[in-house]
Amino acid sequence: MGRIILFTSLMNTDFHNSDEYKKIFLFHETIADRIISRESGWLEFKESFHWNSKDKYAKSMVAFANNKGGYIVFGIKDKPRDLVGLQSNNFEEVDEAKITAYLNSVFAPEIIFEKFVITVNTKKIGLLYTQQAKTKPIVCLKNDGELKEADIYYRYNARSERIKYPEIKAMFDFVKEEERKGWLEHFEKISKIGPTNAAIMDTIGGEITGKGGTLVIDKKLIPKLKFINQGNFQEKGKPVLRLIGDVKPVSIIAGKSKNGLGVQITDDPNAPAMRLEEEEILKEKYPLDYRALVKELSKTYSDFKINSKFHKLRKELMKDEKLSRTRYLDPNNTKSSRKDFYSPNIVKKFENDYKKNK
Repeated sequence: MGRIILFTSLMNTDFHNSDEYKKIFLFHETIADRIISRESGWLEFKESFHWNSKDKYAKSMVAFANNKGGYIVFGIKDKPRDLVGLQSNNFEEVDEAKITAYLNSVFAPEIIFEKFVITVNTKKIGLLYTQQAKTKPIVCLKNDGELKEADIYYRYNARSERIKYPEIKAMFDFVKEEERKGWLEHFEKISKIGPTNAAIMDTIGGEITGKGGTLVIDKKLIPKLKFINQGNFQEKGKPVLRLIGDVKPVSIIAGKSKNGLGVQITDDPNAPAMRLEEEEILKEKYPLDYRALVKELSKTYSDFKINSKFHKLRKELMKDEKLSRTRYLDPNNTKSSRKDFYSPNIVKKFENDYKKNK
């Protein structure tokens, strides 16, 4: 079954200054809040967000993913297209994990998306951005509302429909070409290091085998290795990875470290082993997620608002590792699924920019 990843690149840039923003929020010269932009192959407008319509949103998202990506914008009224903003907290309150779980249950492989809120002409607007899929086609797994099992949806101009022959043929031709390039890259790398220095990692069985022998990986680690099988190729039906480099045993031992977590890593074979769960670290030092942070700031400061000012301040403070920590699904890939956690001390850092409640 596919894995859903939240795509976060837009959160790290000023969306208001982007070309996408200028194309989406194109206003009439004389009529206030009248949007003259039209729905297209990468853009869809919705007046409001309701979880009961999740199948409709999902259909558009997968259609975007199977084409070149696109946006669903919430807070734009239809006929005429007026900027009305979000009239409830439905969009803001629905958790990304809930969307992820639903998409994961109805589609495979992965959909990469981002959910965020911006302010336009003093009105809050919600956006769901779906990135073009790297692995196509994404297929529907089961019937649910407008979604039909085994269907492949594609974005045609302003409509999300079942894919037609010319597009699916072009899609499969592209997949074949990418696979051919992938094989060539593998062969080129193997030829550079030599076949005797290369090894194959079986991410199901947990073995790394090569001319130099066999290394067995702890079964508990295998599920965590599957998400890095980008660039994989198949051998006897099993997903595999080519491993280059040295593997050395390490232990985690108690004691003070530079990161302040009370542990350090050593290659001393006599060091006492210790299992340290990331959840425990986050719970103790970074107990606030985004929603909890906003709640605390709202309680502490009378003029606090979720807007570009807040996001700018938050991102600047997040550079301090003592105040914030980001957990990635793939620690080596900053574009993989992520969630930010905050220390309670970050709340005080906003006192120079907001008024404290009396």
